[in-house]
Amino acid sequence: MPFCPKCGIDNPDSARYCDQCGAALIPVATAAAAPTLPAPQGAPPPAAAVVVCPQCGAAAIPGEAFCDNCGAPLSAPLSGQAAAPVPPYSANVPAQPVYPPPQPANIPPPAPQPGAPPAPQPNPPPIFYQSPTPLPAPPPAAPPTLPPRHLPPLPDLPVQPPAAPRVTLAPSRLIVAASGAALPLPNSDQAIVGRADPVSKFHPDIDLMPHGALDHGVGRRHLRLFIQAGQIMAEDEDSTNGTMINGQKLAPRQAQPLRDGDQIQLGKLLLQFQL
Repeated sequence: MPFCPKCGIDNPDSARYCDQCGAALIPVATAAAAPTLPAPQGAPPPAAAVVVCPQCGAAAIPGEAFCDNCGAPLSAPLSGQAAAPVPPYSANVPAQPVYPPPQPANIPPPAPQPGAPPAPQPNPPPIFYQSPTPLPAPPPAAPPTLPPRHLPPLPDLPVQPPAAPRVTLAPSRLIVAASGAALPLPNSDQAIVGRADPVSKFHPDIDLMPHGALDHGVGRRHLRLFIQAGQIMAEDEDSTNGTMINGQKLAPRQAQPLRDGDQIQLGKLLLQFQL
């Protein structure tokens, strides 16, 4: 008797698909079947109803849930049995009113019956008349006047004073007295006057090395020129040979204002300041 490998239910010998789940059956060898007894004579054979597969049309064993030929579910009614009547689609739909067919537009209206009131006539279209003299245009409407609004006064904001113009060392310059060479000051608020030193890679803003600075005792950072309160100031940078302005020795780190034509002596090198 074949059994189902999926649900384990035994099925009839002639079945190929499980009646429980529809899976393919595996045949299992069983003992020899007992001999079937012949039916008693005189008794008519029982009438077996024929079941037809709704998918492949093959005859199936009555009582099985799935077809032995294709495995489809046997949900169709047995042959010879009348199918349950299906109610018509419009069984529960209420009756719809019947409307008369539309009348063509060129049919004249029916004649009025004697004694009936006259039919209402449609209103005639309005007639517009134009005056021969044009009417004057209405004066333009005056714009509406709004009441004045009283706004609170604005708080007084602090007034920022205008920024003072930037003062730089330019266009002032230094004149070398021995050669008359003019050395313009840079367009900045300070400048270092001295000599360049390639060993320490120091280069001042105004280099006096081409004008004999080393022979005249000019230091690398000898003099600083800067702006203070709009005035050009000179300050000795604690040089070895000192700085003199108009023959007066300048104290180290003590700034002194410069005027046009002042004589500046760095070591033994004499310069003249020009605005």
